[in-house]
Order: sequence, then C-alpha cells, then structure tokens
Amino acid sequence: MACRVMSQVGLPVHDSRFGNPGFRHMSRRRSSLTVTSLILAPHLELARKRGLRIEDVFSAHHVDPAQLEDPEARVPLALAYELFRAMSRRLDEPHYGLRLALESSELKVFDVVGYVVASASTVGEAFSATVRYQRLLFSFQPMSLTVEGDEARFVTLPPQPSPGTAVPSELEDFALGTALLRLRRFTGSEVQPRSVRLRHRAPRDARAYLSFFGIEPEFGAEVNELAFDASLLALPVRGADPTLHRIVARHAEEMLARAPSGHHFVDEVRRHIIQSLRTGLPSASEVAHRLGLSTRSMARRLSDEGTTLSALIDEVRRDVALVQLRQTDRKTLDIAFMLGFSEVSAFHRAFRRWTGTTPAEFRHTQARG
Repeated sequence: MACRVMSQVGLPVHDSRFGNPGFRHMSRRRSSLTVTSLILAPHLELARKRGLRIEDVFSAHHVDPAQLEDPEARVPLALAYELFRAMSRRLDEPHYGLRLALESSELKVFDVVGYVVASASTVGEAFSATVRYQRLLFSFQPMSLTVEGDEARFVTLPPQPSPGTAVPSELEDFALGTALLRLRRFTGSEVQPRSVRLRHRAPRDARAYLSFFGIEPEFGAEVNELAFDASLLALPVRGADPTLHRIVARHAEEMLARAPSGHHFVDEVRRHIIQSLRTGLPSASEVAHRLGLSTRSMARRLSDEGTTLSALIDEVRRDVALVQLRQTDRKTLDIAFMLGFSEVSAFHRAFRRWTGTTPAEFRHTQARG
C-alpha cells in the first residue's frame, strides 16, 4: 500500500516575542546540531515552580542562562538532552518527560511557529506548518507524520549524540506525549492512539504510560511512534484564526529565508530507511519514490552531501543495533532479522566491522557500566 509523508511535528516552544529573522549561536562550542533556545522554556518554567537551581547545567555547556530570553539564540542539542536528564534526577521524577508534556501544554505563550500552528484551520494544516518552519526550531529533522490507509503515524527520531550513546528516554516520552496532547487540544476530544511505540527499554512500572496514553506502549521499538486515526487530520483546529495565520505565516517565511539550512535531505533519507525496517530493507527505487524523486536525482543529491544510499543504510543498521543492544533485552537473533540480515553470522560480521567487538561483548560492557 502506498505511504505518503504528510508532515513533521516539532517540540513546542514558548515565547511571546517573534524577534528579528536570523539566529545567533551563544555557545562557545559551535555544535553542528542545535535547537532554538526557546525549546528550553518548559524546563525553565518547571524549575522555577519547583525552586530548582540548574545554572550548573548551562555552565557545563558554556551557555549563559541570561541569554535564553533571546528568541534568536541557538543552543547545543547536547544541552537540551542534558536538561532532560538533570531535571529528571533532581526532581526524582521517573516519568519526567510525560510530566513536562503536561506542564508545558498549560503554557499560553508562543513563538512565531507556535502562532502559525495554533492559528491553522485544520489539524493537518497545523502539522504541515510545523514541517515547513521546523528549521526555525532545529538544525535537523527529528519528527514526521506519515499516512497509510486510514492510519496516521507520528514518528520521532531525535539524533544520537554519538554512535552507541542513548537519546534521553525522557525526551522520547515528551515528544510523543506532546504530540498526543496537541491532537487532543486541537480537536477538543480525548483522542486515543491506536498504538504507541518507544525506543527505550520498558520501565519497572508502566502504569504512568497506560494512564497517559490510554494504552500500554510497546517498548524497545526501533522508532518512537504514535499511531492514530488519519481522519483526525481533516478536523478543524479549535480556535483557528485564518487572519492571524496569514500574518504570522508571512513573518515565518521571512525568518525561514534567513534560517540556517542544515542537512535535511540526508536526515529525510535516514528516516525513510528506519521506517522501512519493519518490512525489510528498502531498495533505492522505493526510497526515491517516497521522496518524490527519480533514483538518479536521489543519488545525485546524496552525492552532493558526500554520501550514498548504501552508506546510509549501513549507518542506520549500526545505530539501530547499538540502541537495541543497549536499551532492550531483545535477542541478537531478533535484532539481526529486524535489520534485514538473513543470517546471524552476517550480523556478527557487520557488528564487528562497526565496533571491533561482538554484540554479546558490547551488551556485556554496557551492562557493567
């Protein structure tokens, strides 16, 4: 069945000022992966409410907290990741990502992207606006929404800090939790997802997830995914304002023209590869079709980025294997077949090429420390 990419959903940001087009990096360490400083607003508000001091987290990344009020500033993605971990530890909150999703949904101020999304006419238009303007939020493309038949699938693929290192589980919870709360707010109904899949390992007690999502997620998945009825995308957004939408969309276009470009095409190809793993490794023609390109055009654009489809497939297999071995108890045989290897021995050879060790040795090392 044909599958078409509909849109991508970014994390919510909150600030009443639009600011001038353009961005300033405020970290002395210029990271290739950055986010707008406004992404940190929910953490800061929750820290203020709870009386927590988190200045040390910012200083470790050479960031002055006073500059976070600048809507044009960019901060390292690593800082955003560390904030999720630090806040979870200091609040002793095992489900911090879900808690933050709830807390941030109550904030009523937005940046320009937030206004464009909130004033859209339909749920689908709101998601499409987010994908168009996501470069105002991130230097990468972490999230997508695909539609297949009567089912929509919201998928999040935040980049790993480095091969084998884990994305904070709190961030994965927050992203899917925010997506569901956004659907509920836009439609004014208690939307129930068809399924929820999370990459991180299952917690000892999953009752908080059952309470939040209405169903128990599948843990240890290859992607973070929220599946729901595709018909919701055609529903009107509560509080839609077409006049405001036109005004803020024009402003967003001006900002987009001056925003950092990033390497979005490679991210998009990687996302298609990962989403195809459930049915087998994709061919070049299949990936090109999903991108709306010819196979030759796709190969040329990847060459311009200094890579090839086979190299990206190899990277995706490596990254998924490392996450599965580190964050799940899934058997090596199952991981090998998930990644499209016909034999476990082929997976072992590839893994040794990637890491210099075997899957069992890698998992043992991670368990020790």
